[in-house]
Amino acid sequence: MRKLQRQAARTATRKPGSAGIPQLNHEWQRWIAENLLLGSSVEPIAHRLGELGAPANVIAAELQAASSSPYYQAGGTISARLAKREWVLESLSRLAAMALPREVPVAERPTPDAFLRDHYAASRPLILKGMVDHWAARSWSLDRLEALPGHTEIEVQTGREGDATYEIRSEQHKSRMPLRQLLTRLRSGKPSNDYYVTANNSGPNRAALAPLWDEIGDMPGFLDSATMRDGFFWMGPKGTITPFHHDLTNNFLVQIAGTKRVTLVPIWETPRMLNHIHCYSQWPGPGAFANLPDGQRPTAITCTIGPGDTLFIPVGWWHHVEGLDTTIGLSFTNFVWDNDFHTGYQSYGQL
Repeated sequence: MRKLQRQAARTATRKPGSAGIPQLNHEWQRWIAENLLLGSSVEPIAHRLGELGAPANVIAAELQAASSSPYYQAGGTISARLAKREWVLESLSRLAAMALPREVPVAERPTPDAFLRDHYAASRPLILKGMVDHWAARSWSLDRLEALPGHTEIEVQTGREGDATYEIRSEQHKSRMPLRQLLTRLRSGKPSNDYYVTANNSGPNRAALAPLWDEIGDMPGFLDSATMRDGFFWMGPKGTITPFHHDLTNNFLVQIAGTKRVTLVPIWETPRMLNHIHCYSQWPGPGAFANLPDGQRPTAITCTIGPGDTLFIPVGWWHHVEGLDTTIGLSFTNFVWDNDFHTGYQSYGQL
């Protein structure tokens, strides 16, 4: 049964029922229905409500009302369908664990056909070597960025360390500053997760950093050459953390400068990822679940990517990213193959 939040322990009987028996407030009525739909028996629900002071007759009336409601009964059908899909995911997870590599495989300039067959269509990550050796962007550095026009202003995610939900609330953390001011902070070498240029800043930064986009090459057979300017720019100090989340597209993460540690969890492990809202996880990092027993612990693989590496992150795969140095990178979703997995997605709210 789902655990209660202690601060929600207000079982006050606020309104009378039609038969004169007081009722619990809507929050607790929803809690009862949710736990019943999750498969709990009535006994632990009644026990918990009793612990919090609800009268026995109120508990009995509420449980009877919930179980006999046509709304709840319709929800039971949906719950059964969900349970079937959870069984499918668990079966796939157990089968995949038999052969899931302990490390992310590495390939030197694979052919598009081999990549499509073994990774893109198979939903398996890969580190690709040699894919961007011909790009002028490989020379990007803090010095190169400082050579941009002196008035250049850039959008940055800031104030992150004071907000545990900084990624979910990314809109509230956007601010603008002169590029040279940002570069001065980066040159200090001081580790920080308080500021970071991310894909969430891509709109204004695509224009601000326009001269850089001319230095991005192509990946024939992998990415659509006509839309290479639709990529996303990343730059931050050592210590930046992108918490566990999944994307609604397949991604190429191209590392230009510095190194990052990336922890990946397969899409079929989603039931273990404490996915409470949209594409985000409540796990603060891979260490939080490392010591859980089998069956409860998400299966994870970790890799380190450095300059010139391209990491393929399959759609729906959870990933946690840590900057090990001052980093500059790009990400791309403009694959030549179907990558529209967001159109049918509906789970943007609380789960």
